Amino acid sequence: MCEDHFFCSSQIHVLNYEIDGMGWFWGMVFIALVLQFLANYVWIQSSQNTRELLQQKPGERGSFFTGKLGWSMFWTLISTLIWIARIILVMGSNLYIFIFVLIGNMGGVYYTQSTQKQDHQIKSLADDILVMLRRGHPESECKNEVKCKVKEALRELKEAMEKLDQPMKNIEGLSTESESLLAF
Repeated sequence: MCEDHFFCSSQIHVLNYEIDGMGWFWGMVFIALVLQFLANYVWIQSSQNTRELLQQKPGERGSFFTGKLGWSMFWTLISTLIWIARIILVMGSNLYIFIFVLIGNMGGVYYTQSTQKQDHQIKSLADDILVMLRRGHPESECKNEVKCKVKEALRELKEAMEKLDQPMKNIEGLSTESESLLAF
């Protein structure tokens, strides 16, 4: 038995239960480490899924059980269950649990961020240009900063396209008009 539960390593407190034994204590410390590690893994999976989800139109995101929205619900469920389990362990107010939660957090962040696949955008530059074209119709007024920037970018793109479409000067009698078009 320990007088000071904060520094005790021979018993653990979980949900108002005092469990005696170093084996139980170190088992709970290990569980705290694993839960924290898993929490970071789940967090990055959920974040990646959310980024991809929000690039889709609302009707294309899926339902509660399907598509990116379904995966979002799954990661939210797992994350919440891990959070509840971590809270239960931390409520025991033990220094060693806190230390291993910190170690698990640092290890989990390092592992997940060093092994997570590269982030990518679903949309391509061509899709972005099409969105800009829709927003920048001549009949639409430049009322906000975003629309003004879109129109400015489209004007610069138009000028660049016009320069690229100009026939290049003949070098040694060869016409390079088609070559300038291919260069784009």
